[in-house]
Amino acid sequence: MDTSIERGAPISESFQINKIVILVAVALVLRGILNYTPPITLLKVGDKAPNFSLKLVDGKTFNFSPNHAHHHEGSGGDGKPMVMFFYANWCPCSNASAQFLKQASEEFSGVNLIGIGIQDNETDLSKFLDKHKLKFPAGFDLKQEVARGYGVATTPTTIFINKEGKIDSIFVGKLKKYEEISERIEKIRGQRTENLSSDF
Repeated sequence: MDTSIERGAPISESFQINKIVILVAVALVLRGILNYTPPITLLKVGDKAPNFSLKLVDGKTFNFSPNHAHHHEGSGGDGKPMVMFFYANWCPCSNASAQFLKQASEEFSGVNLIGIGIQDNETDLSKFLDKHKLKFPAGFDLKQEVARGYGVATTPTTIFINKEGKIDSIFVGKLKKYEEISERIEKIRGQRTENLSSDF
């Protein structure tokens, strides 16, 4: 009898090893699926603004479609130009810019302003609204679905959409003076015709 032949692992042991390998593979696949983040859409001035729906802090829903009149559920505002303010409570520049959004919301009519909280938890995003006494519609984009759709990767980012539902300008970073927002709002309301450059 030839005793030089090497024997492999017992069948039961091989089965256990294969089982472990399969479980590890499945775990890696699931991790990839659960952690998958859709790519950020890169928008530029003149692009059609993407559709979105956002649950607001008051329980209502803000729906936007450039092909149809956008509206804040339960109120008017159809067909108006829009300003989107992406913010985070932890962000110093968001906090510094809030005063100008508040002033604009109080001084301008005929335009929809909406605050979109990202990169933060719901409690802190609510604190931001209370702290700055912001009264315009606001909601929490906790999964950053709206942010990715609009190419927003940092706060604050302020996006101006004209009456045709197109991106008119994008301002990334801290608003240092009121004119940086008021002039752009005047433009999308149709009161000015000069071309304001995008800071994106």
